[in-house]
Amino acid sequence: MASSPKRSEYLPPASPRPTRTDSSDEDDDMPRLSEDTLALLQDFQRSHSARLAAFEKLQERAEARFDSLGTEIDGQAAEDDAEEEKSDGDDPLASMEVFTEDWNFSQFWYTDLTARTLTAFALHPLVNVALDLESLPTPDPNYEGLPDINVAILSAPTVHQYLTRRIIPLLPKPVQQKVHPVLFEHDARFAVFGPKQFVHYDFNAPTRIPENMKSRFDVVIVDPPFLSAECQVKTAITVRLLLSVEQDRRKVVICTGQKVADVILRTYRSYGIRCTDFRPEHRNGLQNEFRCFASGELDGIWKFEQEE
Repeated sequence: MASSPKRSEYLPPASPRPTRTDSSDEDDDMPRLSEDTLALLQDFQRSHSARLAAFEKLQERAEARFDSLGTEIDGQAAEDDAEEEKSDGDDPLASMEVFTEDWNFSQFWYTDLTARTLTAFALHPLVNVALDLESLPTPDPNYEGLPDINVAILSAPTVHQYLTRRIIPLLPKPVQQKVHPVLFEHDARFAVFGPKQFVHYDFNAPTRIPENMKSRFDVVIVDPPFLSAECQVKTAITVRLLLSVEQDRRKVVICTGQKVADVILRTYRSYGIRCTDFRPEHRNGLQNEFRCFASGELDGIWKFEQEE
């Protein structure tokens, strides 16, 4: 780094700094926030502090609860965790409010209706989930003869939270035990869902997943964090590793921007992926035009768009 230029000895001496007799004059020159703006700032700071305190408490409870648990997927994990929370009062994970969106992770939470729509597709035919937010999920009358559903959710924590805290606890216990969701997510905050439901995931290392997760899942729901072709292709590598080898049971859903539609259709061609008429929505809005691509249709949920 270059040194600062020295003051020339030929410059005239600086004039003495004037003496202030009233320090309030200097304060008056400082910019001030209006009372309304200051009140909004204080409200934001209080709200942020409250959410941080709530999450720290939640994290402490989660760590204490999961210390003695293993890491194998357990069909009752979601239901057991929710029941334990209820025994302590309201379930803090029943809402995404405790998790603020982190734009560094390109996080944008879905609306409840979008999360419910994706959940409905994932659980069919074992469970019917109507799109009415107030309606209860109803198991198929012949659920005992239907296979379990293993659901991998990549970079879409809103869907995982909605499925595990808003849908599964409302099902009869024998049906709950047939649904096995796992969240693959980079944000370590979601480890509070427990080691049976959370796997740390980085799309830059698409093959770095536990061996016991490979070829395990019938349903994979994906929302790649970035709209670059690189992110889409690397995420697709992970999807291929996670999907069950039983092709007749496999279902794949990708929610991402319209701008990468060509990449999605080309990359997932072998799964029969097509663009649907369902438009995912986000709680705080999103400027990018979002689309839902899927390997199948479902009456009352979505249809394939007509190809031009």
